[in-house]
Amino acid sequence: MRFRGMDVSLGALFVAVVFALLPGRALSQGLEKRDFVFLDITDTHQTAEGSTKALRDLVSQAIAMSPRPAFVIDTGDITESGRPEEYAAFKVAIAPLADAGIRFYAVPGNHDVRWCPLGKEGFEQQFGKLYQSFDYEGVHFILLDTTVLLEHWGHFDQSELDWLARDLKHVRPETPIFVFMHHWIGRDAPDVRMVDNEYDLIHLLNGHNVVAIFTGHGHQNLEWKTNGIETLMVGALYNGGPFCRVHVRSDLVTLERGSSEKPGTFVTIASLPINPPRPSQLRAGWDDPDVPYLARRRIAALLDPRSPEDDPSKESAEYRIDSGPYRPMEKDSRDIWHVVFPTAPIPVGVHSSDVRLTTSNKVTYSDELIFEVERDDAREPSREWAINLGDAIQSSPLLYGDTLFVSSLDHKVYALNAKTGKIRWSFATKGAVLSSPVISDGILYIGSTDHYFYALDAHTGKLLWHFDSGDPIFSTAGITSGVVCFGGNKKIFGLNARTGKLLWTTPANGFFQSRVAADDTTFYMGDWANTFYAIDAKTGTPRWEDHVGRLFYFSPAISAPALGDGKVYVCSDDGVLHAFDTSSGKEVWEVHAPNGDDVFGYSSPTVLGVTIFVAGLGPKGNVYALSTANGQPIWVSAIGQTIYDSSPSLAPDGHSLAIMGVRGHVAVLDASDGKPLWSYELGPGNIFSTPAYDGKTVYTTTMADDVQAIAAPSVMK
Repeated sequence: MRFRGMDVSLGALFVAVVFALLPGRALSQGLEKRDFVFLDITDTHQTAEGSTKALRDLVSQAIAMSPRPAFVIDTGDITESGRPEEYAAFKVAIAPLADAGIRFYAVPGNHDVRWCPLGKEGFEQQFGKLYQSFDYEGVHFILLDTTVLLEHWGHFDQSELDWLARDLKHVRPETPIFVFMHHWIGRDAPDVRMVDNEYDLIHLLNGHNVVAIFTGHGHQNLEWKTNGIETLMVGALYNGGPFCRVHVRSDLVTLERGSSEKPGTFVTIASLPINPPRPSQLRAGWDDPDVPYLARRRIAALLDPRSPEDDPSKESAEYRIDSGPYRPMEKDSRDIWHVVFPTAPIPVGVHSSDVRLTTSNKVTYSDELIFEVERDDAREPSREWAINLGDAIQSSPLLYGDTLFVSSLDHKVYALNAKTGKIRWSFATKGAVLSSPVISDGILYIGSTDHYFYALDAHTGKLLWHFDSGDPIFSTAGITSGVVCFGGNKKIFGLNARTGKLLWTTPANGFFQSRVAADDTTFYMGDWANTFYAIDAKTGTPRWEDHVGRLFYFSPAISAPALGDGKVYVCSDDGVLHAFDTSSGKEVWEVHAPNGDDVFGYSSPTVLGVTIFVAGLGPKGNVYALSTANGQPIWVSAIGQTIYDSSPSLAPDGHSLAIMGVRGHVAVLDASDGKPLWSYELGPGNIFSTPAYDGKTVYTTTMADDVQAIAAPSVMK
């Protein structure tokens, strides 16, 4: 659970006002001599066979420029899918840059990582670093990684934020800074924010002379302000889109948009002072004790420091709760903006309040405050416990007896006391762990991006054995007949579950990321090459396989298969739920989501008896119950928030199910008719996992680094 914002008292804010009213000063008393040019490009989306004309034209234009650029920075989606042959084509096209003395830097985009069998390791092999900084002629350049493995969303991992905090400690306040990243920040409401923890970055940049932020991803030509900082996106270069030429002088930075189709033609985007007067900075906090049971909450905000250019009598301020409408705030005699709002209409759980203040010069500054709402009401759910781990969590938790098992991007596997959240043991791998734990006969099995597959004593966390697969492991294992099976990079592995001895390997067409399903004799799984497999557990021989999905992007790889009623069910990412006969591999039926604005493909099906439970990917957050006989709907229920990778988690008695929206909404539904039973808000932090659910408590994991246990109401409404 990430509680952001400055929790300050009214008195502290008043002291800050006095300081803010002191005369402003320039960030630098003198001007360093500097005069150089660099280029910003983005979204080249290079394929192995695709044309490199736009890229080659850009390179030729760069070499012909006067002055010649010192370097080129690419803000990601260099390739279409992160394959080595795509990088090879890209590098051939940019090779003349090095010969001309023009350096090249890059940050990864989601296309470079999401579909790459090596994950972020693939980008590192090509360019060395996921994030870095360097100095040139007295200017500090920061290149950041916003990518999330296997996803298109953005996020700053904790290890990267820690690195950036250390990096900025060595940068003088007056030093000009340029920041580069793939996903944009500073534009969206919480429910559609591309980088879920963008304010973690914004807070680190506060107090520094950040001249401009460069982004990609959107394939558009856009400019906006992020807390007063010039922020821009240029169109995709692979479409013949433009690039940005930046001319840095001693006192001025000029941003120009150029085009590979019209060499030598530039349009000025902005001219920015490189050493402006001290900028304004928004300080926002709670002017109350900041405890969950308050009936009313009080926000206080002001600019501290305030730029000498800003007239306090002509500024305005407003706030919103979560993604609701903005509402006005009022200023008191001490130059502090306030608002009081009731918590009774707000659902229990963790929420955000965006505060934004617009100056007399029409520059808007914003901040995010996190707050919690709890009520002493037996009809409301409540949080039993919460614990922050070392980094974000993409995997799903496993409840086994009185222990909750969780894996994290901090490289570790944890065993938590399910009643208290206290850590019983942890085991460190050497890479981020995205696969979810599975347990059989007291042994926990899990793969890591360090290439190893591990078997641990579930009670103690002691390593029993490990196996080197040769590549990062993203998939979650399946177990049957003494064999543990997982998918790797174009290989399927079968190991002796007790000893870890390799029993067989089966070649595959692509890599794997989802959970392996198993019955008594067969493993079922889908890869990122449109292939769905049924593999004999003893020999590794394919019993059958089928081509699923119209294109590579629509492979049956995200959704994990489920078994029931003599069939295996899996979603392909073109919006189709498929049912195959487990014996013959014959497709019995396929269906699309019943609602026109919904698609199947991300959520995995769960089967109970003759009913399939699965979620669609649409704005309403629809959960469906379908017949195993023909895929026809039995009921549909909307949770009110888009569901991404989360899947229905059935209670042991089958009477209810739990599922989570991508923005932290936990919903528990009646399994018989889809009726909402209760819900809870986890707060900011994207969710790509399925909760564990025992019928009374929902156990959740989020990209905000936390694990939470949410108890059902003791008295149902």
